[in-house]
Amino acid sequence: MKRILLISLISLFVLPFTGWWILWIVLFLCGWFANSYREALKIGIAVAFLTWGIKIGIGFIPGGSLLMQRVADMMGLGSSAGLIIATLILGVFLGGLSAVSGYQLRKVF
Repeated sequence: MKRILLISLISLFVLPFTGWWILWIVLFLCGWFANSYREALKIGIAVAFLTWGIKIGIGFIPGGSLLMQRVADMMGLGSSAGLIIATLILGVFLGGLSAVSGYQLRKVF
């Protein structure tokens, strides 16, 4: 749990200064150093959920709700809550996939 929170906090402070895709590289490296498949998957999902969830929350509070509503309407999701859920599902899927990929690649080498 401490590791997940530490990685999430580091990612939150680093992401504003880098590209959004850096999170997937960080999760790949976390998966590389994981001890088991389950641990890699758990770390990837938890870190992606926490980091993206906090980033979405920070963006939503100071007036981002209007932009999120417009994007949700363009995508046919109906509300900004649908957009938030879709974004979190995508982030969790990619986070788990990145960490498991790092774990599996370490096993190959």
